[in-house]
Amino acid sequence: MRSSWLCAVLFGSIALFLLPACSDSSDVGLGVGPQSDSLGGGQPQTLGVLPAAVDTTQEVPITGENNREPPTRSEWRFLVGRVEDPVTTPSLQVEAEGYVDFAGRSSLPDAIATASDADSLTAELRLPTTYVHGIGNAAMPIDVYDLSDEAAMDSARASETFPADMARAASVDAAAITPTDSLVTIELRQDWIEQNLAVLQNTGDGGLSFEEEFSGFKIVAPNSQAVVGFSSADATLRLTHVADTVSAEYTALKTFTHVEQQNEVAPPSGYELLRGGVGTGLAMEWAYGEAEFQTEVESSAPGSPPIIDSLPVDTSAAVPLNRAELLVPVDTAELNRRTGTDFSRPLPNGYRIVATRHPDPSTPSCSNIFNVIGLATGDRACSLPLVSSAAPGAALVGNDYAFPLFDQTFRRVSGASEAPQPPPFTTFRVFVADRASTGGSGSTLQPGLPTTVPVLVPARTASADPGPPRATLTVTPL
Repeated sequence: MRSSWLCAVLFGSIALFLLPACSDSSDVGLGVGPQSDSLGGGQPQTLGVLPAAVDTTQEVPITGENNREPPTRSEWRFLVGRVEDPVTTPSLQVEAEGYVDFAGRSSLPDAIATASDADSLTAELRLPTTYVHGIGNAAMPIDVYDLSDEAAMDSARASETFPADMARAASVDAAAITPTDSLVTIELRQDWIEQNLAVLQNTGDGGLSFEEEFSGFKIVAPNSQAVVGFSSADATLRLTHVADTVSAEYTALKTFTHVEQQNEVAPPSGYELLRGGVGTGLAMEWAYGEAEFQTEVESSAPGSPPIIDSLPVDTSAAVPLNRAELLVPVDTAELNRRTGTDFSRPLPNGYRIVATRHPDPSTPSCSNIFNVIGLATGDRACSLPLVSSAAPGAALVGNDYAFPLFDQTFRRVSGASEAPQPPPFTTFRVFVADRASTGGSGSTLQPGLPTTVPVLVPARTASADPGPPRATLTVTPL
């Protein structure tokens, strides 16, 4: 019987208010923690249990957001550009295309509302930058195109695309930005203003008439050396009346990012490769051993817990478990080493882990396992709250949630209280889920921000710090 990693997208808003406050405490050091009914016997012993199998898995993330549709997040962003990341050899090539639509206005300054000559106005996109991945100090050629139709950007996934009129750019010829600027501006063509003047001046129905007629923009930079992120909440389309500099701004309503990996690459030797944006994660499986755990202990590095290859299940009784963690380390030192001149790669502020429930009818619900509601992602999966402060160096399920997970597993598999049953989870997956900050445990249930960053997870054979993914258990031999 096995258990492995699964991650899926959920919002988990209920759980934000119900997670125990201690979930985000420092759970990294393992000792004798909260005790279960199965405790008894001699000196507690801490063991590291490696997954029996590791594989890649795919879950395309949500990158679309509508500022009027809950849950909205002020830190949301959309991405534009292309990056060649030296995390692999050859470099990992990723391209992002950004989409943005704007809310209408219920009124305009008289000078703009009554302008009959497009030459009396200027129009520009004003985009605050919040993210740079790549070579950010080089000029970045950029083009803006009109969307052909209204696009359902909210909750769209990164693999989606929306049609645009690519015959002529709405931006001026040779438009370029500098990614490291805190605010970039993209000037739009005068003939674009002339073509859209009546739409821009339409304030009917409190601005909804504008929204029905104006579909938004697609922004691309295929010849750039970096992917740049722009604030969704603060992006604006500004009209200015040239004679008196009176201006009016249309605020962003919807944004979306299409992310595409352009080449196939292999992970560096000794590592697994997670890729944000395209949603490549890790699937892991743990085996359950029937022999007593003391006979399965292997040698390990001095000062490290003994390593075993299967979870120590004694079929005659429940394993006396004291404490537990699930840890997926990220080698941030190796990531920082794999950068080129002037190359910037932000480290993610978060990850997500979701466990798939066993299909057996006896499998308990997420709330019955963890005594917390709001962790279910459909009928078949439980989202696992993480210790948010462990990012970016690890995706960590602390003792508050790992203990009931393993305690329930051992009781079922060993048949401690009845006939042996399947473990509650068959699959676990982990993905990059970047955030504006590490926040609290509740934030780890939320979808991550659009990103293109990769991370390196040490392979199962890794022996040096930070070591491979593992479950770390403190048990008490009977």
